[in-house]
Amino acid sequence: MSFQELNFQALTAARLWRSLEPEERALAARAYFAHAWTDPSARREGELAIARALRFREEAVRKLSLDKRAGYLAKAVQPADSLAGSLLLAFHLEERRALLAAFLDALEIPHDHGMIAEDHALQAPGKEALVRATEALDARFPAREVDVYLASLLALDPGSWEGVGDVLEARRSASRAAR
Repeated sequence: MSFQELNFQALTAARLWRSLEPEERALAARAYFAHAWTDPSARREGELAIARALRFREEAVRKLSLDKRAGYLAKAVQPADSLAGSLLLAFHLEERRALLAAFLDALEIPHDHGMIAEDHALQAPGKEALVRATEALDARFPAREVDVYLASLLALDPGSWEGVGDVLEARRSASRAAR
């Protein structure tokens, strides 16, 4: 399924993962395994998924190089929502942190380098605020990166980011009309 075919009203992390380009999945898988911030239990979930997909023992997967594990995770595993969510988080926190920070700045949401402050009670931004923040992102980042980020917000926390679905639909309609 391509990104353009996603149903934003029923979006899940696993569905979004399947719509990513191979290069995006590779970057996400590498970020998932490469950095210490990843919870060890989350890493184990990725290693177990690789072991199941390839019919390897879990110990054998742990012995693989980071590049091999990331490659298998990106190409051979169809992750469930939990793992797909962890992969999307890793991807954005490692590869697209500037985009996260710019979006939160545009919405005037307190954050630390793209991570919403733990003591901040996030309230769903209104549609106008989301449109303005998205326009600010469009001025600085490629449209594909903006779309994937917005879809990730919606897939990972639909309650806080419910208006993002409408913004994504409007962006998709405008893109189709421009063709």
